[in-house]
Amino acid sequence: MSNGKNYSITFMRVMLGLLFLIPGISKLQTPEMIIGMLGGLGFPSAAFFGWILILSEIVFGIALIVGYRVKLAVIPLIIILAVAILTVHIKDTANPMMMIDILFRLGAIASLNLLRHTGNGSFAACKE
Repeated sequence: MSNGKNYSITFMRVMLGLLFLIPGISKLQTPEMIIGMLGGLGFPSAAFFGWILILSEIVFGIALIVGYRVKLAVIPLIIILAVAILTVHIKDTANPMMMIDILFRLGAIASLNLLRHTGNGSFAACKE
């Protein structure tokens, strides 16, 4: 792979990692908010799933940033985005802003899937 492609993949990997790490850290500061939201959506064991969500965003976001086991790390993040679309965002598709949010999440899923198939690019903790 040429250096330009390698650096582009690395940039995408780091940006996607930050896309999960920053909200994960934010949720860690006020876990009761996400747990309350999940409970309001009808999730069983909202506290358990809330902590799974928070820790997954942080751990797998860091894995993407450093390039550790990227092909595996993207899978839980794709699941998080798909569940968010299906449980939160799709209910209000009449709202144009919600449609933009759904498209944003679908773009992130597509980018994560691309990483799953291309690997981690340059400057990664491990080569895949």
